[in-house]
Amino acid sequence: MNYIGIDVHKSICTAVVMNDDEKVIDQIIDFGTNDEGCSAIVDRYSPEDSYILFENLTTAHRVYHFFKDRGYRVEGLHTGHGCVTEISKTDFKTDLEDATKLARMCKDHFTGRRKYALVHFADIDSMKAKELCRVMNDCSEQRDKLNLRIQAYMDLFDIHLPKGLKNVYSNKAMTYLKSLDHPALTIMVEDMASVMAHIETSREGLESLFKDNEDVKNLMSIKGIAIQTAATIYTAIDGIERFETPESLVSYFGLKITRHESGGDRDLHGHINKRGDPLVRKYLANVVVNHSKYYPDSDLARFYKRKKEVMPHWKATTAAMRKLVCIIWAMLTRHQVYRFSSPVKA
Repeated sequence: MNYIGIDVHKSICTAVVMNDDEKVIDQIIDFGTNDEGCSAIVDRYSPEDSYILFENLTTAHRVYHFFKDRGYRVEGLHTGHGCVTEISKTDFKTDLEDATKLARMCKDHFTGRRKYALVHFADIDSMKAKELCRVMNDCSEQRDKLNLRIQAYMDLFDIHLPKGLKNVYSNKAMTYLKSLDHPALTIMVEDMASVMAHIETSREGLESLFKDNEDVKNLMSIKGIAIQTAATIYTAIDGIERFETPESLVSYFGLKITRHESGGDRDLHGHINKRGDPLVRKYLANVVVNHSKYYPDSDLARFYKRKKEVMPHWKATTAAMRKLVCIIWAMLTRHQVYRFSSPVKA
């Protein structure tokens, strides 16, 4: 059997091949991450007698699907947060050395000698949707930054919007600001208009992609979750069947409490492990705050309120985020809408 470790970079890869005796039998250096480059392995080693392992990177998705589509048994290694010290903590680090370590770890994993934390690779359609969610978030952040810069500029030059215009987002407000003799302000406003157009295009794209998806519609039944948040959470999960319990989904999103004990001293409060997607955590926090503000009688809002009475705001928010994730797990597992439960009145 051939055990192939691949060190993947943006445009090139390095591969090392070991046999059952852990002897290096081949080195393929600096081949491309495109189909032509990866064919260097296909031409030498068949799917029937080969295992492949590499580190998880954004580029690795393309490499993964190339080999997976051709019948290879291939896995991606999760190396974040110190999961694999053989790769992350070393004084001597070259592409060839990393590929050699990956080849040895490939044999360990596929023979069952050792188990490593592996990553989940989404299919191509899910990846496209996920990237659209990311682009929309990037545009939203750019819009907010531009808004702050425009407000600062207006304060600097004592510029005020006409009566009846509350913010700079409307077409009338933008037209008015561009009519003034301020070239820098005009550029910022035009940038804002362009970014907002991209946000709308992204939103329409997500609505089109998920128009027939009942799970996304069910997520949007939680007040405070619109298409952007629902799609971001849904694409991050990429199949609720991968999570047997709500706790496993909580951990996947980096909200699991970890505690350390040393020398008899125990950390009573602990902290979240922060693994998983930080963008999802950002959106979950926003949902908790906004949902609780506008729907204070829901079970989630009442839970959040109780927690705020006994702990700091950020801890209460995190606790409510965990509860929200458990609710989401139940909704997606059972294919149900959010069940809004109000307190029983005496």
